[in-house]
Amino acid sequence: MNLVDPAQSAANDVGVERQGSIAIEVRNLHKRFGATYALRGVDLVLKGGCVHALLGANGCGKSTLVKVLAGYHSADSGEIIRPNAVGETSIAFVHQDLGLVGPLTVTENLAFATGFQTRMGAIKWAEEHRRAERILQEYKIDCSPREAVSALGPAEQTMIAIARAMSSLPTRGGVLVLDEPTARLPVNEADRLIQLVRLLKTRGVAVLYITHRLDEVLQLADEVTVLRDGARVHCGPIQSLGRNELVRLIVGKNVETIKHVARSTKSFGSDLLAVADLSGQRVQQVSLSIEPGELLGIAGLVGSGRSELGRLIFGLQRPTSGKITFQKEDLINHSSEDAVAGGMGYVPQERAKGIFGGLSVEENTILANLQSVMARFGVSTSRSKQAATDVVSQFQVKAESLDVPIEALSGGNQQKVSLGKWLRRNTKLMILDEPTQGIDVGARTEIFHVIRRLARERGIGALVLDSDLDILAEHCDRVLVMARGRIVKAFEGAALTADAVRLAVYGH
Repeated sequence: MNLVDPAQSAANDVGVERQGSIAIEVRNLHKRFGATYALRGVDLVLKGGCVHALLGANGCGKSTLVKVLAGYHSADSGEIIRPNAVGETSIAFVHQDLGLVGPLTVTENLAFATGFQTRMGAIKWAEEHRRAERILQEYKIDCSPREAVSALGPAEQTMIAIARAMSSLPTRGGVLVLDEPTARLPVNEADRLIQLVRLLKTRGVAVLYITHRLDEVLQLADEVTVLRDGARVHCGPIQSLGRNELVRLIVGKNVETIKHVARSTKSFGSDLLAVADLSGQRVQQVSLSIEPGELLGIAGLVGSGRSELGRLIFGLQRPTSGKITFQKEDLINHSSEDAVAGGMGYVPQERAKGIFGGLSVEENTILANLQSVMARFGVSTSRSKQAATDVVSQFQVKAESLDVPIEALSGGNQQKVSLGKWLRRNTKLMILDEPTQGIDVGARTEIFHVIRRLARERGIGALVLDSDLDILAEHCDRVLVMARGRIVKAFEGAALTADAVRLAVYGH
């Protein structure tokens, strides 16, 4: 790959006027991992003061492109052109893993980008705190410089990461790459990030915005590039595109042909799970029930107690009061091991906690149910491979082979494996915390189609904890809305629409 200084090239055929507006240009980029082509001749132009959305299904090449821009991967061929011939510091990244150090203060985390001010070897803390306060005011972040980052909410943490990245860019201009910046955030929190990105545009920053939230793309982006199977299938202004057209470009088919499953109308009998007056740190006197074969959604803003509810039911956190009954047995001070043994499965919000890093795709698929692949003298190779093949086939996991490390898969495909390992067991209740976070629209439908089929065939129940209200309204049989730790509204049947749930979530 060549890093081109345009001063050496009239052959680049880039005029002076055009150079002034282009922050970075990618030409004919190719990257292959073994027999897998991750990038196939990708072109990309980022302009100052412009938000350029990069879209595509999981495994389409987005992450590889970003890693090539960051220098983590070297391209096999192609060019990255910087028209203004500025150094590596002209491009900054905010990844899904924000890279913040939780126990340290906001001041300390911000200083990592520029270095600490010192005098005779000692950090000048007063000046550092003042500098941090100026940055917080500049980016409208409401927190104290002396506050630990771990004490902040997801929106504040993301804004701190963006502010830190901006500290490494020129006063005006530069390139900022935002990889799923709002993936962890509900709509109202995401709006704060969108306002911040708009502020960056006014400073001439070229923003590469990677997201699966198409409403944000339509609201924020000026231009859009869509990748599919490592190749660019579309590039152009956003004005001419609607949501359905974006979906068609991403998944390669019209939105009308994407298979949506109907809600369950069949009752399998008595309650699979019954929760009565359950309380924890945030959760307050929550009562609910799930029948076999039912998908129950829980909606709520950050801090509503939505995720804590899942942890309490699964035994990851001890309740302060209340009663949990699962398959007609009362659970008293149960652990997560007890929950698994009794027939529960749990997919956490933090994707990395749902997989076993360092192990292969095959190993990850069998570890939740080793007994099923055991033979007389240990693990049966044939049973193990068949079990892994079943999961990969059922969830349409894209993997070069069963032997590749789980980390080699895209985030969406890692999530499919995480789900599949539980559904191989005789699981009766799945607790899914943001199960499709950061996953493209096609993969979302595939995942819920499998869950719905297993619910229908095996009577599996699911508790779906999600900030994406469209997902809840489309795929769940009922949706409960939580606020301040309590259930405040319930929707089912014709009353269950995304707009109705959204109004309830935001208190209207």
